[in-house]
Amino acid sequence: MWTPMIRAARCGAVASCGLRASMATPAHQRTVSSRWLASKSNQGKFKLVATDLDGTFMGDDGLPPWLQSPSPRNIAAVDELMERNIYFVLISGRMIVNMAPLLHAMGDRVSRNRSTFIAGYNGGVLVGPPTSVLDKMGETRTLLLDNKMPEHVIQSAVDYARQEGLLMKVYSRKNGICSLTSCGDFDYDEKQADFFYGCGEFAYPPNHDVAMTRLDAGKLAELAKVPFPITRMEWDTEAIVALEPHKIVVLTDDPDRHLEGASKALSAISQPLRPVIPAQHLVRGNFWFEYMPAAVNKSTTLARLAESLGLTLDECVAFGDSSNDYEMLRDAGMGIAMANAREDVKQVATYSSAHTNNEDGVGFEIEYLIEKGMFHEW
Repeated sequence: MWTPMIRAARCGAVASCGLRASMATPAHQRTVSSRWLASKSNQGKFKLVATDLDGTFMGDDGLPPWLQSPSPRNIAAVDELMERNIYFVLISGRMIVNMAPLLHAMGDRVSRNRSTFIAGYNGGVLVGPPTSVLDKMGETRTLLLDNKMPEHVIQSAVDYARQEGLLMKVYSRKNGICSLTSCGDFDYDEKQADFFYGCGEFAYPPNHDVAMTRLDAGKLAELAKVPFPITRMEWDTEAIVALEPHKIVVLTDDPDRHLEGASKALSAISQPLRPVIPAQHLVRGNFWFEYMPAAVNKSTTLARLAESLGLTLDECVAFGDSSNDYEMLRDAGMGIAMANAREDVKQVATYSSAHTNNEDGVGFEIEYLIEKGMFHEW
């Protein structure tokens, strides 16, 4: 359910309008050869910046998400956005509880600013600026968008993961509490399985070339206190439905094969419900794939947020690197892919940065856009 926001006072008479007509423009017509060409006709245009986290805004430091902090250069760039009253959005596949601390790490000017928003679960949940702050791990933010998965999709995910012997992770924030529930065993080669962390068994370095480190529950507790409940569950569909998941992640060493199989299984179970139930969203990861609610992705959420602020996607800058950033970088007025981004993501972006996430790519590009006068002067 979408809860309309009260527009910031500075938006004044800026008219709200629908998605820009150019959203469907073919990628080859939108891609340009240099960031100078991309900025040439955009002076003073952009009023919102949205950035993905892992592989984009955050470096590969090997720390659990709840212990990470953005780089000094990226923090300084966001602070410059706050100085100019530019809206700033963290938008990620992460849980909200693993995202809010990053705003706090950037200081009160960012974390308590009325221009900051957080979208987790690949846009499945959107929260507004803080209404009260308890500490870095506890605050009250207004829930603006809350997409949950239909029961038949959950059933399909459970059936497929169980049948294939895959580990399934269920992400939920029922009653405002973020939680992670896992079902199944994790038997892949450690070098292939660098994604899974938590549940008292594994901690992971995000570098895919580094083998996973096995940790027992005690050692994991010494490493870091996980700031959200983690439980293990049998293949109990009814209990999983009761969690009201926002997304389900299935881990695999062969995501392409299983994405095809999961898609066929989901289509079969969804067919009797059509056209009442639209096609569901399946997203590929490096060693996993995700089930998402229908028509939910970072672009659709960013569009709804922009509209509520009296903006359009054409007035937004977006940063990303991976498959779940594809639509957002394609549809934003300025979509910027990191140097380490997937090639298909680079193809739909306005341009690719010369810098990777480990080289403060987001910070460098924000500095460039400020230098060229790309941001709106309120």
